This record gives sequence, C-alpha cells and structure tokens, in this order.
Amino acid sequence: MQSVSSTTGRLAFVVSFISFFAISSSAQVNSPFSRYGLGNLVGSQHAISRSMGGLSAAYADGNNYNVGQAINFNNPATYGSNYMVTYDLGLSIDSRKLKSNNPSGTFSSVYLIPSYLAVSFPLNKAKGLGLAFGLRPITRVNYGIESRARLAGDSVGTIYEGTGGTNQAFIGIGKKWKNLSVGLNTGYTFGRKELSTTKTFYNDTLQYFESKSATQTNFGKVFLQLGVQYEFTLSKKENATDKSAKSLLMRVGATASLQQNMNAVQSISRQTFVVNAAGGLIEVDSIAKQDNIKGTIVMPATYDAGFMIMRTLTNSRGNFQLWSAGLEFTTTQWTKYRYYGQPDALNNSWALKMGAQISPNPDGGTSYLSNVNYRLGFQFGKDYINADGNGLKHSSFTLGAGFPIRKWRNYETQYTVIQAAVQFGKRGSAVNNITENYTQLTLGFSLSDVWFIKRKYD
Repeated sequence: MQSVSSTTGRLAFVVSFISFFAISSSAQVNSPFSRYGLGNLVGSQHAISRSMGGLSAAYADGNNYNVGQAINFNNPATYGSNYMVTYDLGLSIDSRKLKSNNPSGTFSSVYLIPSYLAVSFPLNKAKGLGLAFGLRPITRVNYGIESRARLAGDSVGTIYEGTGGTNQAFIGIGKKWKNLSVGLNTGYTFGRKELSTTKTFYNDTLQYFESKSATQTNFGKVFLQLGVQYEFTLSKKENATDKSAKSLLMRVGATASLQQNMNAVQSISRQTFVVNAAGGLIEVDSIAKQDNIKGTIVMPATYDAGFMIMRTLTNSRGNFQLWSAGLEFTTTQWTKYRYYGQPDALNNSWALKMGAQISPNPDGGTSYLSNVNYRLGFQFGKDYINADGNGLKHSSFTLGAGFPIRKWRNYETQYTVIQAAVQFGKRGSAVNNITENYTQLTLGFSLSDVWFIKRKYD
C-alpha cells in the first residue's frame, strides 16, 4: 500500500518539473561573457559535487547510511548503486560582479536559476541495475550592453543584447558488478541563441531611423555520455570485541561526453524602426530577412577522470562513511566548437578539482551536528572564453553540508537530505580588461523513498 507521503512526494515532483521551465525561461544572467560560444556554463552539477570543488567522476553515495542517496547524473555508472527511489531538485542564487578597466566601471547582477531536476530508482537491486532521468541547464545567454560613440560628427548609441541557453533532457542506466560500475546517459540537447544589435543616431538637424539587426538560432541533437567507476580496498581493520570494521577504500572514475554535431535552424532580420509612445517598435523598412537557414553547431567533447579515498565504518548498526577526499581533472576541446562553420573566441579549457567530506560522528548519535556531512573544495584552471586573446584564469573555493531532516533507521522507508553549497569564484586576472567575481548558493533537496514494498501480512 502506498503511503500518503509517497503520493505527496510524487505530486511535488510534478509541480517542481513545471516550475523548472518557468524559472529557467526567466533567469537573468547579464554577463557579457555569455556572448561567446553557447553562453555561460552554469555548472550543471549536483549540490554535493559543487560543495566539493566539482568532484563527480569518482563520487558515489553507495550504501552509507549517513550520506543517504543523491543522483550523481554527471557519472551514470553510479546509477547501479541505487537502492531507493530518489527525487533530486536543485536551485541556485548567483551573484556576479564585473569589473572593467577600460572604460572603468563595475556592474552587478543577481539571479535565480534552476540547477537540476532528476529522478532515479533501482531496476534490479540484486543485479545492481539502476536508472535515472531528468532535466538540467547547461549554458545561459543573457546580457545587455550599451555604448556611446562619435561617428562623422554624430552621436551613436549601440545596444548589444543576447538571450537563450542550452538544456539537456537525459535518461541513463547503470550496472554494477561487485567493484566495477559502468553506465551511460543519453537524451536530447536543445537550446536557443538570440543576438541583436540596435543603433540609434543623434543629430540636431537630421532625423535618423533606428536600426536593429537580430539573429535567432534554435538547435538540438541526441547526446551520449559514458561513465565508469572501480572501487577497491586499500586496508581493513576488524575489531572482534564489537564486531566492527574500519576500511580504507579507493574509487577511481572517468566520464566522456562525446562531441555533438547539432542540427540548427536560423532566422536573420535587418530592419529600421521608430519607437511609439508606449515604447513598442514600429517597423519602417525591412532591409533584409531570411528564415529557415539550416546549419550545424558543433558541441565539443568533454573528458573527466579522478579518484577518491574513503574511510568507512561497518558495525551492527550499518555502514557509515567517516570521511572522503578526492582529486579530479576535466578538459573540454572548445577549439573544435563551430557555429555554422565559424569558430569563436574560445580555447580548450581545463580544471583541476579537489574536495573532501567529513562526518564527525555518524553512528554515535550524540547530537544533530555530529550527523551532518561537512564538505569543502577548491578548483583552478583555464576558462573556455578567450575574448581578448589573453585567456581567462578561473578559480573557485567551495563550502557545503548535507543536513538530514531526520536520522536514518533501518525500518524507515523515507530519507530526506538538504544539500547546501556555496561557491566563491573568479574569472580573469590582471592581464584581462574585464574580470568577473561571483558567489553562487545552491540548495539541493534529495528526497528518497522505498516503493513497491511486498506486504508480509494480509
């Protein structure tokens, strides 16, 4: 028999799924860096990964009672460890501050954006087979820049605007054989990129019509991501008195997101216009207009590889993770990016990530805080954008924690954890004209439940 809370949880997921699209479509980024490529990468990772410097290739929850279960959709090999049905929802508040040397100035923006929405469940626990599906944003395009200049004695105002972004609807399957886990994600990558330039001429004696040039591109294609993990024991110490054991484990992992040649359709318009009293645009003349221009956008491949070391405790109460630490390297071949056959001001990106997690006393139950999982991380590397030819250095420091709503009990069928992550980052250095500092707060909600329980009594 299904519980009322289970039904409520599923209804909440449907509402969240609809809200995801509503919030995503209205998210404001206001970053000129999003002009390049397919936009700003929004860091589509789980809150746990974000709080640990971005570690995901070798991270997995396993059956550790103090961690619960979250969906590591960045490595589908982890789906084989699913032991409960889990809903995962993440939301982020992003605050950015741009600093420009020439012209001198600072610009700030704050926005709310959905981070991910996913569901996972075991297909066959005995055979280590699990499945997950969901939706997550990959990039965001949203900026507005205004400039003024003199041209042949007249003043010219120019407004550069961009909107859009890229999303992934994914479904994946994972299989676990003892220490080895493999998996794959597939689905559909889709998005839109709309860029426009509006020019206004100011003259005391002559009247000029305002002009606007706009390009809108819609694109999409099936994608494929592969993942693998392998875990082995480094050491194990047993205590015969209380029949407990402490183990030191190591897990290595890797993922590969293959290159995509996405199908695209583009519309181009060039027009002059006037502004009416209500602020709307009235077209004067359509200089050029062309629809249904077909082409290809090349999304480059991404590779991740890393390892994690974990200390676990096994006793009569269950299996608990005391601490874990890891290192990971990721790279994307952005020089292979093409937009209708044209490259952009991009370079190959890379990042070295480090992270750790500790739970002070997960099996003792002395206090609530002793059961919280505390996390920190750091990463540095090279950003994919190369707007001024000097490249962009990128670094960030992260903090986070996993707060269980209630303690795990073997006889309970529900387990809920609020995952929190804070990231402090910077793009650019003294060699760049424009640098960006940002702070991102992510809240993730991992709601787990056991379905289809076989009744023992009639």
